[in-house]
Amino acid sequence: MARDAQTWLGEMLARLLPDGARTLTLDEVGEAIGDRATGADEVELLLSALERAGATIVEASGEGLPELLRRVLVSAREIRGLGGNPSPTSISAHSGISVRAVRVALLYADVIKG
Repeated sequence: MARDAQTWLGEMLARLLPDGARTLTLDEVGEAIGDRATGADEVELLLSALERAGATIVEASGEGLPELLRRVLVSAREIRGLGGNPSPTSISAHSGISVRAVRVALLYADVIKG
């Protein structure tokens, strides 16, 4: 990991987990990232590091990432079963989950598959 990314990751962990492991919402993570140009790889590193540190990351509704991912995958399968092509936009429309949350769930899938 590049020095700048390592420094950023350390700062993010200190900001998000000042008192140790806790439950964080995706909104809190997004607010901590702020307007810094952050790619999917850095977000993946951050989510993985937070989980290794014992944090639980949930959607603003309180839904955990595993449950959110399950709902996204069910919706994607249903869309595919109807002959459609599941995209973040179509999954959002089908499931009622925001496009942002769909994308986060898909990113989470990338994190857990390693």
